[in-house]
Amino acid sequence: MTDYLSDKLKTFLGEPIGEKCVAFVDGVDKDLAVKLIDRGFDKAYVLLGQFLLMHKKEEDFQMWLMLACGATQREAQMISRCLREWCITFL
Repeated sequence: MTDYLSDKLKTFLGEPIGEKCVAFVDGVDKDLAVKLIDRGFDKAYVLLGQFLLMHKKEEDFQMWLMLACGATQREAQMISRCLREWCITFL
């Protein structure tokens, strides 16, 4: 894999999701974490659940993140990549 993996992504992929706060998901900064938590997505597994409900369709999930949660396009891409990679690793 020639893509660069950020430290945050490597850490997230290094272990099961457990009870991690949504802020541990790569691409989620402090401001976006607050928005997600306000919308009920307080844990990483809850956000993963939304990704899975959308059948891992990254474009749809990214659009949802931008429209429903106020994520930027870059944040949405990073988050969907993080969750996709986690699924590949653990599911």
